[in-house]
Amino acid sequence: MAVQICTCEGLDVKCKKCFGSGYIHTNAPEKAIKSVPKKETVKQESFLPENMNLLSRKEIENIVPKIIDTLDLKSKKQMQILNSIPFNTTTFRRDFKAKFELLQKIEDEKQALRNDLDVISDALTTSKYTIAFNYGHFLSDKIMDVTSNRELKTLIRAYKKLKK
Repeated sequence: MAVQICTCEGLDVKCKKCFGSGYIHTNAPEKAIKSVPKKETVKQESFLPENMNLLSRKEIENIVPKIIDTLDLKSKKQMQILNSIPFNTTTFRRDFKAKFELLQKIEDEKQALRNDLDVISDALTTSKYTIAFNYGHFLSDKIMDVTSNRELKTLIRAYKKLKK
């Protein structure tokens, strides 16, 4: 006899199917457990070429806005995810584990984009050309610690104050 996870996931004590355990017995035969493949980290594609010295000033001016726009878009997505998590519950880390994993993934991608901007700024300092990066979103230049509940709540509060 096989066992399935109930739709209430064990959160409803008065569930008629699983009686609060979170598991339902089924008549289907048990399937062989397959090994879970490792999650491969997908390397973020860089907007930068391998040799920065070959880029002209105009090409750099075209690459920087693309990087900043991508960074702003990822920051907006992070803020949407943060606003969808109810921090007032006691089990939000367990209940919304997938959202926190997505937040961490987006933060890693944002860090790769910030590293690209650092490479550009380092290359520009040697060529006597200065550029100021103007971000369009509140979280674009902030490094977020996804494991810190206090920091996440503080970022949400600061963003709401900024919007007023």
